[in-house]
Amino acid sequence: MLRENEIQFIQENLHRDPVAIALEAAKYPNLDIPLLVGQIKARQKLKDKMPHWVANEKVFFPPALALEQSSSEDTAHFKASLLRGKVVDLTGGMGLDSFAFAQAGCEVDYIERQEKLAKITAFNHSVLKAGNIQHHTGDCLKWLSECAELFDFIYVDPARRDGAGNKVVLLQDCEPNAIELIPYINNKTSLLIKTSPLLDLDRATKELGGVEKIYIVCLKNEVKELLFLKTSQSSEDPEIEVIELSQTNPSLFIGKKSAESAIICEFGPISKYLYEPHAGILKAGFFKLVGNGLLKIAPNTHLYTSKELHTNFAGRTFEVLAEGPLEKKWIQTVLPAGKANISTRNFPIKSDEIRKKFQLKDGGEFTLFAFRDHANKNKVALAKKIS
Repeated sequence: MLRENEIQFIQENLHRDPVAIALEAAKYPNLDIPLLVGQIKARQKLKDKMPHWVANEKVFFPPALALEQSSSEDTAHFKASLLRGKVVDLTGGMGLDSFAFAQAGCEVDYIERQEKLAKITAFNHSVLKAGNIQHHTGDCLKWLSECAELFDFIYVDPARRDGAGNKVVLLQDCEPNAIELIPYINNKTSLLIKTSPLLDLDRATKELGGVEKIYIVCLKNEVKELLFLKTSQSSEDPEIEVIELSQTNPSLFIGKKSAESAIICEFGPISKYLYEPHAGILKAGFFKLVGNGLLKIAPNTHLYTSKELHTNFAGRTFEVLAEGPLEKKWIQTVLPAGKANISTRNFPIKSDEIRKKFQLKDGGEFTLFAFRDHANKNKVALAKKIS
């Protein structure tokens, strides 16, 4: 894909501003500078997301849209841990997921309808010594309908843009429509669907006629993707597991919506310790389950409190240092350095507005929590994170 002199140019200019390189195009009449600038931009953008691929000088990166929807290496390897045997990746794209599946020992059939992208991916898989992957070009649903083989897993990551290039979220609006794959599920074959973090869990579960399990995959307290595992053992009340890939043990929390509904929540004033749920917990809708054994600040204020320290909370834990009103005099008293992180929960003013109004610098060891309490009053608490 790239000649030796092109690879050399990319490596020599890898840490430069791509715009500056593009402006110097006339200096390099024998090089396709727009192409090489695109490769440099991709490597700069993906150095944390795809470090193994970026480290290989021969890897050729496809157009930006394929990069946008691609998994990260971390999330791809997590998905690979869920699969086994013969796997078909119906939405192959730039091939990071297929690569991870093959590296985990699966036999992989990669399908991609864009011929150019499929050729780029086949080349990259060869360069990276991916393993057992067969590459196919064409419409994935047509290919699957004509395939006589049985698979252990069908994997699909539907395109989340419509024909006009607008972002879509609902399963039925994505391409391909994952619901059309349900007839292929049986006692041998399971379906794993990757979706946008914005997808509504309950609606998607109903659309799919139930699923066996939902994985909320997170990295550093940010939801990266949702995975729906559809098998012959699917349920309308599936187990939901929150995964935090930055932890040694990535399984952060497991629960069901039925268990969430059964809990009776107690509300009360803020006490010595304050607990802020992980982003994956909030996405799961475990607003009561996560705080079982704790007091919740208010029905729509997803913060929890206790007099005694609870060390197994699925989120961040803080020691409360002071509580008071959102007034300049009080803030200056408790924050003489004028520096703090700000977190708002069920509060009429946003974090940025508070920071601007009281001229607070971002960062430091303290966090200012602004929230509505159990008596429906606006309160502010100063807290320090407990490691």
